[in-house]
Amino acid sequence: MSGEMLLRGLAALGFGGASGPVGGRGADEAVDLLEHYLAELDRWNTRFGFVKATADELVAKHALDSIAGAATVARMCAEDGVLDVGSGAGLPGIPLAIALPDVRFTLLERSGKKCAFLENCRALLGLGNVGVLQADLSAASGGFDVVTFRAVAPLDRFLADLARSKVAWRSVAAYKGRRDRIDEELAALDPAMRDAEVVRLEVPFMDEERHLVVLRNRKNGAATGAGSPLNLDNTGGGD
Repeated sequence: MSGEMLLRGLAALGFGGASGPVGGRGADEAVDLLEHYLAELDRWNTRFGFVKATADELVAKHALDSIAGAATVARMCAEDGVLDVGSGAGLPGIPLAIALPDVRFTLLERSGKKCAFLENCRALLGLGNVGVLQADLSAASGGFDVVTFRAVAPLDRFLADLARSKVAWRSVAAYKGRRDRIDEELAALDPAMRDAEVVRLEVPFMDEERHLVVLRNRKNGAATGAGSPLNLDNTGGGD
């Protein structure tokens, strides 16, 4: 993989000195970990086809795209960490975990093959802040500061699935593309959930529109999930 491309991309995202943009790893260490991760993904792709992408696309459209949301995700984290739903090949969870070593990440994935890959990457990269859980969202539980997802489902369907689960959460951070399509998804939500923060992501080496849609759990809001934003121990019962 292109170490130079990763280094330039990380510099554009704020990894210019000894530490990352939000107190994460230094650029050289992050590049080394990302190179190992992408090389492993490329190796597993040969057999299982997890991600359809060229080497440069793996860097820009997947690794750097994931890390572009790191500063926003970090601002929403307190002590309960991040649940990455439908993590698949570890996107955005693993690049985010590399960028944010002080944040705990749980990678939720129902595929056994993909979980084997995620466990392999966790051990190979020595990511002590990462855990892997093989389960569907409907079987997951626990409290999290942030729930992330990327290319899993439209917002309305994802929030409905999240509300039926036993997962308690404070914020959802959804990786999305064009703003016009985001507005369509927001319009389909319950009115109580339409007040979203849409963060424009400037992803190096990408011309496509990329955004992070942030939805916050409101204590008295409708269909806001299983748990109170003030007490993540109060998980609700699923179906």
